[in-house]
Amino acid sequence: MAAGTISITAAFTACVDCFGYVQLGRHFGRDFQTDLLALNCARLRLTRWGQAVNIYEDPYLGRLDAKPAEIQTAKDTLLQILVLFANTENISKYKLNAKAGDDLSILGPDDMDPAVMVINNKMRELAIRRQRGSSVLKTASWALYHRSALKELIVNITSLIDNIETLFPAPQSQVALVREETAQIEDEQSLNLVESAAQDVDSLLQTAAKEAITSHQYSNVVIKGKAQTGDTFRSDWKGKAIGASHTYDGVKVDKEGKALIGNKYGGTDFWDG
Repeated sequence: MAAGTISITAAFTACVDCFGYVQLGRHFGRDFQTDLLALNCARLRLTRWGQAVNIYEDPYLGRLDAKPAEIQTAKDTLLQILVLFANTENISKYKLNAKAGDDLSILGPDDMDPAVMVINNKMRELAIRRQRGSSVLKTASWALYHRSALKELIVNITSLIDNIETLFPAPQSQVALVREETAQIEDEQSLNLVESAAQDVDSLLQTAAKEAITSHQYSNVVIKGKAQTGDTFRSDWKGKAIGASHTYDGVKVDKEGKALIGNKYGGTDFWDG
């Protein structure tokens, strides 16, 4: 791939694709499933940034004052992520020099914890949904057989995403998007997995997952009319409720007041009552 001929949108699409090409040797086992989730956290974070700056539509990446050199730096950063993946592909050629008896099989769905598979697929789905067009890459999947190579890949990609987010920040949009992500994770076990995997990779996702798990707390609330607090779900909502119990400290409802304090999971809308 010639760096001078590829557009920034094509580089972005190729980066997102590359995450899906990495496979793990079966000998990694379930002990390293968090590393695989961490890699997917990095992909989700990159696609969140891309959507937040409107990479496919806005040539200035959300900054009207962006200079051509800064746009080029963003593009070069994405290309550097591609270089990281290319380097791991070269490392995977260890397989060609493997010794007799070495286990070169690939970690498959049957080798993974079902809960990890569910959240892994959900994160992949969320990331790919933000991608447009087909990749310019002509490559196939490759396998990593050393955990050190996987850890190094995650650390280096995270550092490059840090750089590109610093150059073209979009904090408000990213916060809104990450909340949409955690809203689609339906159970506390999955949220705990995400919180753990996102550590040192995606602080926004880690924080959002933790907040989704934490209970709602209400202190010194006075309701004089009609009020609803906590999460709200539409009447056709079919997911599971997440989060711990609610904590109340000083809630007062006047005689003519009406309040729904807590989560709503369906049925007639509170405001219609």
